Amino acid sequence: MTTAAMVLGAVPLALATGAGAQARQQIGFAIVGGMSFWDFIYLVVVPVFYTLMATHRHPERSKGYLD
Repeated sequence: MTTAAMVLGAVPLALATGAGAQARQQIGFAIVGGMSFWDFIYLVVVPVFYTLMATHRHPERSKGYLD
């Protein structure tokens, strides 16, 4: 939720026009891209990696978990 608010708050920076817009656009794109990328990493990649490692370490406990 906090990440979504941060990304949505930076969208006007990424879409800026007028005087000094080039610098604001670069900052906006960096914020939107970076926060979106790391949010994906934290919400998808880390749990999948943890699940794979947990099932690899204790295969007898994970029977039926991923079925």
